[in-house]
Amino acid sequence: MSCNGNNKISENCLSCVVRKSTIFGDLTNDEMASIEGYIDKKRHFQSGEYIIQENTAVNYSLCINSGYLILGSYLENGSRQIFQVAMPGDSIGFSHSNDAYHYFVQALTKTDVCVINNATVDKLIGEQKAIATKLIEILSHNTSVNQQYLLNLGRKSAKESLAYLIMDISTRIKQQASNGGDDDFFPLNQEDMADILGLTKVHVSRVISSFKKEALIQCSQKKLEVLNEDLLSDIAGFIAVDSK
Repeated sequence: MSCNGNNKISENCLSCVVRKSTIFGDLTNDEMASIEGYIDKKRHFQSGEYIIQENTAVNYSLCINSGYLILGSYLENGSRQIFQVAMPGDSIGFSHSNDAYHYFVQALTKTDVCVINNATVDKLIGEQKAIATKLIEILSHNTSVNQQYLLNLGRKSAKESLAYLIMDISTRIKQQASNGGDDDFFPLNQEDMADILGLTKVHVSRVISSFKKEALIQCSQKKLEVLNEDLLSDIAGFIAVDSK
């Protein structure tokens, strides 16, 4: 399935609550109004829907207006590896080519995305220096975050890596809460966390139970509150990365 969610949802880009986090964040209102016609309006996806299927050639990029997405790939044995959790304001894609995506993009929750044709992005980059600068900042930030994940998750124990994942996602959600979000919301279930960390769901469940017994976290379905950020950060070796 390509990007063919429900009917378009009209919304003025000037009033978008995540605008400052996107590639359009540094444009003035007048500049934004002048290019709004280049941007497809939002498309809506239900939880579990694939926005982009793995190895599908597409000619568009995505800005997340609301909701949470996962990026990942299926391995030869049928297992799934998730390598990114994307949140409101995050951008996905932005390639100069129409080559196939070598990963899938799937909605974790009800999600609205703005779809932007790659040819339009090229045109806007040429016309708006602020967009080019913001795009470079976003790509640099994403590279830094991915490097941190490799460094911090690859050589940690299951307890340390799960603590790191919880602190990272919780911190990013709190940064989003200033836009009206719920800072106790946690989009990942135990299977998702296992597929990010390369662990079994049973192992993840055991570690989460130990965290609860140690009064480090409390959680229920789609809710997770970190009760002792200092101790959980120490276990994880977690240092927050400034948001883009």
